[in-house]
Amino acid sequence: MPTPRKPDLRLLALLAAAAVLVGHALYFDFVNDDAYISFRYADNLVRHGELVYNPGEKVEGYTNFLWTIQMAGVLALGGDPVLWSRIFGIMFGVGGLLLVARFVARFRGEARPVDAVGPLWLAAAPAFACWSTGGLETQQFTFLATLGCTQYLLERRAPAGERAFPWSGVFFALSALSRPEGMLFFGLAGLHRLGGLIRARTLPERSDWLWGAGFAAVFVPYYAWRWTYYGWPFPNTYYVKAGSESFWRPGAMYAWTWVRDHHLYLWPPLIFAARAVRGFWPFFGLVVLAICTHVMKVGGDFMGLHRFLVPLMPLLAIALVFGVEALLERARERALPRAVPVALGVALSAGLAVRAVQIDQWNMQTGSENGVDRIGWLKMFEGQCRAIGLYLRDNAPPDASIATTAAGIIPYYSRLYTLDVLGLNDEYIAHEVPARGSRPGHTKSAPESYLLQKQIDYLVHHPTMTPQPVRQGGGGMAAKGYEWKSVKVPGLEPPYWSFWQRKR
Repeated sequence: MPTPRKPDLRLLALLAAAAVLVGHALYFDFVNDDAYISFRYADNLVRHGELVYNPGEKVEGYTNFLWTIQMAGVLALGGDPVLWSRIFGIMFGVGGLLLVARFVARFRGEARPVDAVGPLWLAAAPAFACWSTGGLETQQFTFLATLGCTQYLLERRAPAGERAFPWSGVFFALSALSRPEGMLFFGLAGLHRLGGLIRARTLPERSDWLWGAGFAAVFVPYYAWRWTYYGWPFPNTYYVKAGSESFWRPGAMYAWTWVRDHHLYLWPPLIFAARAVRGFWPFFGLVVLAICTHVMKVGGDFMGLHRFLVPLMPLLAIALVFGVEALLERARERALPRAVPVALGVALSAGLAVRAVQIDQWNMQTGSENGVDRIGWLKMFEGQCRAIGLYLRDNAPPDASIATTAAGIIPYYSRLYTLDVLGLNDEYIAHEVPARGSRPGHTKSAPESYLLQKQIDYLVHHPTMTPQPVRQGGGGMAAKGYEWKSVKVPGLEPPYWSFWQRKR
């Protein structure tokens, strides 16, 4: 009688991790207003042949070229980017789980069931699951940055005579096309590579030059095109955020809440236990320290659950696998009963799972704290702005214009000329208006004189929604050719939307 095959515990655990991530991501299941900015650029590319926010105005108000082009492909094929952005986000998230398991198996030379510990933690982590939806490029960038980092470490580990083409340079370039921080990951890998050459007291080898050439072959043509097309060396969003007050305080709070909510204070003992694993920790420490410093310097984000730190989480998951494996090895050396580490692991996992559920529920409430909007508020706002955008599409003249701080959903659905009040998609505001305050992405605002000069028809600003019509006194904008209106919008909750409309 043939011996029955043992179940592949590693495969089963990885499938479980993928299933957990899909379910966890669908709990959030939202698309943020900022994602619709990319959708608008993609829509204008498909309909008008211009990668612009407003046709005829070449302003680079996005920082996710690869994602925007992917959404343009969806639109060109007749798909809905609102739906497909979530599908692709979850697919990239699952891909990130597989990259973690693939790397640890190849790094040590064999696959083990413990490889699934990292993917299971990622699937349960609120930030990683949340930003598998959201409509943004977060998981695309995380996947490409992780692919670059893990491939780079595997290339460095290979014997000199067995090294194939260093594809990690190409992967880092693709990540830089997904988000500008991809250049930082590439630079950190280059610094790590340079350190290795200095320690070995050798000159760069052929593989080093090929690595840099692989990055340049992809990134340099793209950069030359975008500088030529938009006329500036950096995206417009960079100039919007330049010259602001110090972001260190909100940035430090942003990083601390990420550490607290994901229990990352448990990682140092794990790293210490697995310190004998060679070839991983110096690069890991360099990347984590540099990216955390960068995110704190720019002030973190105004959206909840730490999307700017999600790209670090696969590396943390790899560190978790090495740490757990080292602790299990010590338990075996001390002849501890197998039930002891298993019981401790189950108890700790259960506690972390309960805490993750609490964090999920708290973040799905509507509200904002310290300038950071919860996911529940972002989801509610998406529905409200969609109703307003569709109302304008059906009721505003086709040549009308709007001015709003909600520069994504309303402009995308209305398809009207839009002045982005916060300047992310406006060259004049980005370069000429001084910065004030310390909330990321909200430090510049269009002056009233600029709105009047542009003869904007609908002054939306931040949309005002109320249960009853709102009355507004005379003076102010009324003396400048505008009238105050409160209209009942189908599908809007609360049902009344108020705004200033220019008298034509």
